[in-house]
Amino acid sequence: MEATLFVLGLIGAGVFAASGAVVANEERFDLIGAVFLSVVAGLGGGTIVDLVSGVEPVRWVADSTPLWIAIGAGVAAFLTARSARLPEKTLNWLDAAGLALFTAEGMERLIGLGINPATAVFLASIGASGGGILRDTLANRQPLIFSPQTELYVTAALAGGVAYLAADALGAGGRWPMLTALAVTFAVRAAGIVFKLRLIGGRGR
Repeated sequence: MEATLFVLGLIGAGVFAASGAVVANEERFDLIGAVFLSVVAGLGGGTIVDLVSGVEPVRWVADSTPLWIAIGAGVAAFLTARSARLPEKTLNWLDAAGLALFTAEGMERLIGLGINPATAVFLASIGASGGGILRDTLANRQPLIFSPQTELYVTAALAGGVAYLAADALGAGGRWPMLTALAVTFAVRAAGIVFKLRLIGGRGR
């Protein structure tokens, strides 16, 4: 199971790093700036989870593989975005994939650490969205999670976390709770993107 979690974390880091590179290209960052933003996006959320849950040292400090994955994915995505016109909503779909991967990986890891289930759901959601928040903030953008124009986002991660707990409570063994969390998170986020589903927002001033 640990190997599966490691691979999920690597894929998630690569996907979110690619999203950082897409933002960097849109904001006309140079290559070094793009790599920096990619690393922050790819590793930021997991770092938050490790620090809050007491994991020492932070995983990518102990094993630099995620760092190199984030750098490689960031460079590749930046060069691709710079030389080709990407499909509309590329950033949204990269975010959806990263959100699902990190929600599933976060839930499995946190429950394994003995974290209270309710706390695990919220912490996994924070970790899954943290890289995107840091990415957008450093790029001087309103984070997707806080934009009134953004479709279901953290809601998807919360739904995935609850789905993990439900699958576990129903006796699903092995990787099934984790896979359930991944599928539900991505499905809710994808439905939000496709059907423009949003929660009610404030009326403003």
